[in-house]
Amino acid sequence: MTYLFLLGAMTSSALCSIMSSLFGRKSNCAKSTSSLYTIITAISAFLTWGIMYFSDFIFDPRSLLYSFAYGIFYSMAMFGMFKAYQTGSVSLTAFIKQLALIGVAFWGVFFWDTPLTLNICIGIVLIIAALYLCFNTNKDRSQGITLKWLFYSSMLLFGNAFCAITQKYQQMALGDTYGNQLMFFGIGFSALACTVLHFRKNRCKISDVPNKYVLLYPIIGGISSALLNLFILLLISSTMPENVFFPGIAVGGLIITMLFSLLVFRERLKLPQWIGLAIGTIALIFLNL
Repeated sequence: MTYLFLLGAMTSSALCSIMSSLFGRKSNCAKSTSSLYTIITAISAFLTWGIMYFSDFIFDPRSLLYSFAYGIFYSMAMFGMFKAYQTGSVSLTAFIKQLALIGVAFWGVFFWDTPLTLNICIGIVLIIAALYLCFNTNKDRSQGITLKWLFYSSMLLFGNAFCAITQKYQQMALGDTYGNQLMFFGIGFSALACTVLHFRKNRCKISDVPNKYVLLYPIIGGISSALLNLFILLLISSTMPENVFFPGIAVGGLIITMLFSLLVFRERLKLPQWIGLAIGTIALIFLNL
């Protein structure tokens, strides 16, 4: 059963990326679709977490502050992820998405007294090498590297990292008891904020999307986001060590997304970029050991 949880987590992680990239390419709306995708994804994740939260209801008002912070970073990550997949390479964006681990590792070393181990140092060196190979394209913008993509992928990286950091701070302050409450209210804040901002400007609405079936993509993406966190909680309570399933989720989700981009989108990267992605995959393992 534990390995089924691991497979579910890897698949959910990949589906979050795949659904975002599909909606960006298939929505065919003349207006910006980023906020629409973020709203539907957040609402879908919110409803999914609602089922889990109210099945084991517990409430502490102290957790709401962490939920509010989580909602901000969750919105940033979802918006950045959608725009990064829309404006750049699927494989490179999926790699950046997993690099949130290095941000959490640095934060732990500087603020949580986490020891700077040899594995973390090796992982950081490999990440630097991987980034150089991936981004040193001799200014060939056809390989998915643009300033716009770098900006949105940075939002994705920053948002993902601080989602994990916020969860850790809540655990440090209140223990592991209020995880469902954090997710439920955090994603609820995100959905509410995105909805308010969406209707302040003339952006793409559901009625503007010509093919309504593509609305399934953000719904599946939101459910996958919630299930990913659920599978992680189940794995944490299982007998499988964290230094096994965390790299398994990161690497497995990345590989599935890369294969999808190669087979479905026929994405073509330079050989050094593929080598960089392979090195980055190895680095993710070291960062979790």
